[in-house]
Amino acid sequence: MTLSKAIGWTGLAALFAVPAAQAAWAPTAAEMAALPAYCGARFNEGSEAFKTWRSTMGGDFIHIHHYCAGLNFLNRSYGMSSTKDRQGTLGGAVREFDYVLTHASPEFYLRAEILMNRGVALSQLKRPGEAIANLNQAIEKNPELPRAWMTLADMYDAQKQRAKALETVTEGLRHNPGTRSLQRRYTELGGKLPYPEPIKPEPPAQATTPPMAEPAAGAAEPVETAPVQTTDAPETTAPKIGSPTNPYCRFCPD
Repeated sequence: MTLSKAIGWTGLAALFAVPAAQAAWAPTAAEMAALPAYCGARFNEGSEAFKTWRSTMGGDFIHIHHYCAGLNFLNRSYGMSSTKDRQGTLGGAVREFDYVLTHASPEFYLRAEILMNRGVALSQLKRPGEAIANLNQAIEKNPELPRAWMTLADMYDAQKQRAKALETVTEGLRHNPGTRSLQRRYTELGGKLPYPEPIKPEPPAQATTPPMAEPAAGAAEPVETAPVQTTDAPETTAPKIGSPTNPYCRFCPD
């Protein structure tokens, strides 16, 4: 391992902010490869990828390593056989998700996805009330999250609410047509073919020109205005002065 990589992994563990007893929780190279691209960029400060993602996410990018940690804990929990270890890992995921939800701006574009993954972790911790609330919040913010619909439907099915589970998958398919996992679950829950019609996007609002007002009944016809005419002033003849023999003499007798 090169020095730069060693330093990178050391900084990575520090960014995940795990206790010393849990230092092994820092993602391996294989685990990092399974995380979104912005996770690797976050741990490579100064790189072009870091600058690009920071520009894309804005100020919330500074918190994203907590979300990456939560995702890694959630992914890792699937391979654990020990119930105690698995629950501890899922609890760690929830805490990391909570950090981002608390510190990131309310408009952070990944908020719906974080709520979804928090709901997934809570569903596996057997905390259905909180899980269902998070999943519904995620769907409300972004209905194009197939996993949120799937997890929610599975929870309803586990609660013997099969009709509600089918209703959930049906609505999920309308927002995410062609998603095979939802199609398969739709059939398993008793849904009939053809699959539900996709929701059509609303057409953009078009500006309309207000209609011309109709003239009131019995209204007088407009009066045509005659063109303005100008009259030239009449020419005046200057009074005669002088005499026939001397026209320039004013006071000469005629």
